[in-house]
Amino acid sequence: MNENITYIRHVGIMNENSPLSYENAPVITKEDYQKRIGELLDAASQYSHLVIYADKEHFSNLEYVTGYDPRYEECILLLKKGEIPWLLLGNEGMGQAQSVVIEHKKILFQSLSPMGQPRGDSRALPEILAAYGISKESCVGLLGWKSFSEKEFEDYRHTYEVPSYIVKAIESLTANLENANWLMMDADKGLRTIQDVKTLILSEIAATKASRKTWDFVKNLKEGMTEIEASQLFNIDGEPCPTYPNICFYGKGILSPDYHRTLKRGQPIAFGMGYRYAQIHRVGIYAGGFEDLAQEYREPVKKLYDTYFKAVAVWFESLGIGVSGGTVYQNVKEVIGSYKEFGIALNPGHLIHSEEWVNSPFVEKGTARLKSGMLIQCDFTARPSYALGLGVHVEDGVILADKETREKIRELAPDSYERMLERQRFMRGILGINIKDEVLPTSDLCGIFHPFYADLEWILAKR
Repeated sequence: MNENITYIRHVGIMNENSPLSYENAPVITKEDYQKRIGELLDAASQYSHLVIYADKEHFSNLEYVTGYDPRYEECILLLKKGEIPWLLLGNEGMGQAQSVVIEHKKILFQSLSPMGQPRGDSRALPEILAAYGISKESCVGLLGWKSFSEKEFEDYRHTYEVPSYIVKAIESLTANLENANWLMMDADKGLRTIQDVKTLILSEIAATKASRKTWDFVKNLKEGMTEIEASQLFNIDGEPCPTYPNICFYGKGILSPDYHRTLKRGQPIAFGMGYRYAQIHRVGIYAGGFEDLAQEYREPVKKLYDTYFKAVAVWFESLGIGVSGGTVYQNVKEVIGSYKEFGIALNPGHLIHSEEWVNSPFVEKGTARLKSGMLIQCDFTARPSYALGLGVHVEDGVILADKETREKIRELAPDSYERMLERQRFMRGILGINIKDEVLPTSDLCGIFHPFYADLEWILAKR
């Protein structure tokens, strides 16, 4: 074991006895959504029109500017500077979208509805688009949920992930069509990578709740439980989850709970859950100590734990306003040696919003700078070959906030602000992770690494 990593006794989590109140949960207003639409159209000056597609899974771009989540069907939003937005809806959406508070016009387009529902009462899509002013002179930006790069496709600006019927309808009117998802999701310039204060507060509330429910889950686990029995320990409420709660008692994937797999000592375990703007996840071993592991696993697991916790600590300590994502990537690499050999297949972290993964600035030689207002996840699973297939994962989120933003959070939601200050103190004083003042942890589990999930008294710390 490396001399600066130690195992300490600590029972519980941060803020465990602090009640979670929703009194200070902010409301995103009509004015907020109108402001977002204005910012989007200003950023999209090279386009005459924007077409935003959404479905029940890929809703975030639409929800960001309207507050609308289509849930049961698809939806199309048409935007043009100086014009009232048009919201194209299926049968059920015409009623559900009554919740939309911005000024808009509802247009029935029944092909957005599930199969078997009524058809024949709406105009053809090219006719609707033409009525909104799209013509051969128009330049249209199309947003779904993903943009591409020259590494993937030669003609990446004209490669689309939205349904082909929408692409064909637009191309029947104009040859000037581009994938414009970068407007929302580019790691450096995307509008949804920088959050307003209200969203930051909502993120803290979501992460607090998710981390406490994850803690309730793991502290009440019992050997012999099936995954589906254990899943009830999450005690999930009605707030939407961007990813399904996952439980895997053999630790090999992010899976839904099974009826038959049971919890046994010494076996890998993966579990976690999230709400919009927050995700919590852990991978480790259900054991009371190294004595519960086969002899050949003990030293490799010790090595894995020490190296991984060092990497997590470096990741948190590297964060700061103005720091490049490439710097954070490199700092972690200096600890682990090689991402591939350490068994990390993805980035060491990413941006989060109402979906679990927006984009990531944490790429090798990445130049995108971290900015105030970002919601960032510590998220990298490690499965090095020397650990004989065992893995480890500690995922929590932070807010990057300059002094002005921190003061606004304190004014609007003093309870959220104090919880984050308490997490800072805990991470610095107990875990030995010296995060900067602008790094505000949103999870009560932030940075906490339990080596043994059958004995939660032990955590790792840096000394």
